[in-house]
Amino acid sequence: MEVYDKLAEALDKFPTGAPKTEHLLKILKTLFTEEEAKIASELPIQPFREPLTKLSEKIGISPEKLKLILEALANKGLVYASPKQGEMAYALLPLVPGIFELQFMKAEYNQKSRVLAKLFNEYFYSGWGKASFGFKSSFSRTIPIEKAIGPSQKIEPYQSARELIENSKELALTNCFCRHEHELLGDWCKKPKEVCMILGPFAEFAVERGFARRADKEEMIEKLELAEQAGLVHISDNIKEKINFICNCCGCCCGFLSAVNKLNLPSVVASSGFMVEVDEEKCDNCGACVKRCQVYVFKLEKDPSNSKKKILLKDLNRCIGCGLCISACKRGALTMKRRPDDQIVIPKDSYLEIGLVLMEERKRRQKEAR
Repeated sequence: MEVYDKLAEALDKFPTGAPKTEHLLKILKTLFTEEEAKIASELPIQPFREPLTKLSEKIGISPEKLKLILEALANKGLVYASPKQGEMAYALLPLVPGIFELQFMKAEYNQKSRVLAKLFNEYFYSGWGKASFGFKSSFSRTIPIEKAIGPSQKIEPYQSARELIENSKELALTNCFCRHEHELLGDWCKKPKEVCMILGPFAEFAVERGFARRADKEEMIEKLELAEQAGLVHISDNIKEKINFICNCCGCCCGFLSAVNKLNLPSVVASSGFMVEVDEEKCDNCGACVKRCQVYVFKLEKDPSNSKKKILLKDLNRCIGCGLCISACKRGALTMKRRPDDQIVIPKDSYLEIGLVLMEERKRRQKEAR
C-alpha cells in the first residue's frame, strides 16, 4: 500500500475521521515527505502516545534518527509530542482538531500556506465536512456569554468560560486559524484574529513549538471580552473540564459554524443549554439582532401587509445559545432562557468518552450506507 494511502487510513481512525479522497492525498503529499508519511502512519493516535524507545523498536529505526524525524513532524504541527515516563513520547495528531488548525496558527503568508488553504477548503466542501461532522452527537459546544444570562438562572461550571480558564494551569493565545485560512483564500474578515485560546497540556506543546504564545488568566479574560464585543461565539470541546480550546468564532470563517450555516449540520455545535426568547411586544423589528447573530436565527423581510415596513422572522431552532444577540437589542426584547431538559446536551466527562460516542455513530452510519 502506498504510504499516503496508509496515512490516510490512520487519520480516518480518529473520531472526526478523514475520508480518503484525492483532496486528502494532495494535502498529505504537501505536508509529509514519503519517509515522514510512512513513520507517521505507524504512530499511535493521540491521546495514546508511545515513548521514543518503544517506537524505535516498533518501526525499526534507530532512536537517534527517529527522534530527528519525529521532532521535525512535531515542529510542523503534524505529530504531538510530550514527556512520558521520563522520555519524549509521540502520537499522530487528528486532521481536525489538530493538523488543520496548526497549519494556520502562525498566520504565515507563503505559497505553501495558500496551497494548503485551497486544498483544505475544497476537501471540506467536497464531502469531508458532512462525513466528519454530520453526527447526532457534537464534538464541540457553545459556551454562553455569562452577562447575557439572567441573575436568576444557574450557570454550571462547564458553561462558564471564565471558570474554565481559571481552572487551567497552562494557557496560550494564538491566531484564529479559520480566519487566516480565509485570508489566504482572499476572503478577509474584519473580526479580531489573536483570540483563539489553548488550555491544558496542548497549550504547552503549542507554545514550545511556536504555534502560540503564553498568556496569563487576566489577558485571557480580556480577550474573552474583546471577542464578545466583536460579536464572536465562544466554542469549546464538548467535555466538562480539562478542555483543550476556546475558539472565538465568526459565522463567515469558522469551520464549525460553516458546517452549521453552509452544510446545514446543526448538530456540529451543541447548544450551550440556553436559547433566546423574544418579547414580541417590545420588539420593534430594528434588525440589530440579525447583524449580531452568527447562525442566522433572525432575518428581516418586507411586511406583506405594508411594503414600507419590515418584520423580523425567527427560526429559534437554529439558536445555539451563545447570547450575542442580547446586548444588541436596545429595547430589551431578547432574553436568554434555559432550554427544556430534553434539549440540553450535557458534555461528556472526557475526550475518550466523547470519542467513543462519535466512533460508534460513525460505524453505525457506515453500516447503514452499505
